[in-house]
Amino acid sequence: MPEDNMKTEMIRLLPKLRSFALRLCRNPDQADDLVQTTCERAIRSLDQFDPATRLDSWMFRILQNHYFNSVRDSANRARLFDLAMLDFEESYDGAKAAASSLELQKVRDFIGRLDEDNREVLLKIAVEGQSYKDVAAELGVPIGTVTSRLARARLKLREWLETDDTAPEVPIQSMPGGVL
Repeated sequence: MPEDNMKTEMIRLLPKLRSFALRLCRNPDQADDLVQTTCERAIRSLDQFDPATRLDSWMFRILQNHYFNSVRDSANRARLFDLAMLDFEESYDGAKAAASSLELQKVRDFIGRLDEDNREVLLKIAVEGQSYKDVAAELGVPIGTVTSRLARARLKLREWLETDDTAPEVPIQSMPGGVL
């Protein structure tokens, strides 16, 4: 069938295609979209049309396949969205997150007020997970000094947490003589 005759035949099929689409999706707007997409795909794929088959059967198959694919895709998107929302709803508590953020900021402020030597040891061991031996080697001090600095920082942190949640005004100082 020549291409011009095919396009004329496609136009003649539009009411039947729309009726079929409307029966599939039961939504006039969606039916119109299905018919339009079907015509676009058919025109783009004219070179794949087998003249031994019927044009109406070919176009109805294009419409049906497109409809079932879109239904399946929508169901998959909805399922994935529901799963994402379920995870979000179960794992996210806005009030808890805000409180945690404020608490974290308070702890950061407190750590920032520690004496530099004690702060450095606390961060390297408690936050970075380094060993006492590695921290001692990095700082060039004995392991006992690292232990003492960490103990003082932890003690001051514990005292602060047990009080009114305000960081102390006076930072922890090293002992005189510069050993610790």
